[in-house]
Amino acid sequence: MKKYKIAEFGAVADGETLCTEAVQKAVDACHAKGGGIVQFDRGRYALSTVFLKSNVTIEIPEETEILGAESYYDYAQEEKVDYPIYQDSSHTYYHPSMFVGLDCENVKITGGGKIDMRSVWDEDGVRGAAIKHRGAKCIALKNCKNIEISNLEINNATDLTIYFAGCENVDVFGIKMRVYIDGISPDNSKNVRIHDCDVEAGDDAIVFKSSYTLNRLDICKNIHVWNCRLKSRCCAVKFGTETNGGFEDIVIENIDIRQTRITGIAIESVDGAVIDGVHIKNVKMTNVNAPLFIHVGRRMRGPAGREIGKIKNVTLENITADGPYEPYEIIAWNYFSYKAGDFYQNPKVFGIAENFDGTKETEEWQM
Repeated sequence: MKKYKIAEFGAVADGETLCTEAVQKAVDACHAKGGGIVQFDRGRYALSTVFLKSNVTIEIPEETEILGAESYYDYAQEEKVDYPIYQDSSHTYYHPSMFVGLDCENVKITGGGKIDMRSVWDEDGVRGAAIKHRGAKCIALKNCKNIEISNLEINNATDLTIYFAGCENVDVFGIKMRVYIDGISPDNSKNVRIHDCDVEAGDDAIVFKSSYTLNRLDICKNIHVWNCRLKSRCCAVKFGTETNGGFEDIVIENIDIRQTRITGIAIESVDGAVIDGVHIKNVKMTNVNAPLFIHVGRRMRGPAGREIGKIKNVTLENITADGPYEPYEIIAWNYFSYKAGDFYQNPKVFGIAENFDGTKETEEWQM
């Protein structure tokens, strides 16, 4: 596979000169010839927004560090959106990102190097956004297929770090991440595999979303997450809060969760989504405030006329947790379904819980 070295297109590895134009030229040339590898040489490169193209691999080797632009306004401006915006700016705009992929196929970002977004925020806020003062995303993909993001260290991101919406066949693995905001965020995506990642996030670490970012209702489906270490100031694993479409066939296993401020696992439907078929097993939580939160609500941020959502066919197996208060263990929780009415009706959970004295009980207990 032919390699296109960014130095040959004018990139300077001094960590100060923006190399955006040179990298974009390399990507365009690679794509025009049918694809190949756009390669960063070892060194430090400053970069703003690069638009990815089909059949192009971005190779960031070890001993290479990409530094995000020092001003939010060096990144591409927010694109014009000609359909209703129901979600916040983070789930609406893709262009203000380091790597942007729109309608691409067969794209990889890999190599063992580092990306440092340098904690850059939009000091003026994003106009009309529900959430202001965020920065640029690191990787933002929309309607892409056959994607691999692997073997990278990503630091100091201030907006969604790895965000992909409407994508299919996505592999994310070997990622080490220390960021201020959400870590890995599949939104309305299918056939996704996330594994062997180490994520510490100021917001949610791995969060499944089903927003209205595609101007239509869609779902997250057939997602497998395994062998990850997660730490979060919010939720380590979360469904939501953007829940317009739905979620089906999600498997999460062999997860180590540590020092999570809010919830280890949160499953929420608040915008009308049906969450159906979630299997979570072999999860160890250490020093978490609340191991589990399941919620059906009526925020309904989306088109009018939607019914309240539903959560069903949720299985939890071999979940252990301890926190600031009392240690406890969930042995099994099978096939829980609850559909909200006009008023909140305390849902009940039937399962097997282990008491602190070692005895077991099978009585129902309320959330």
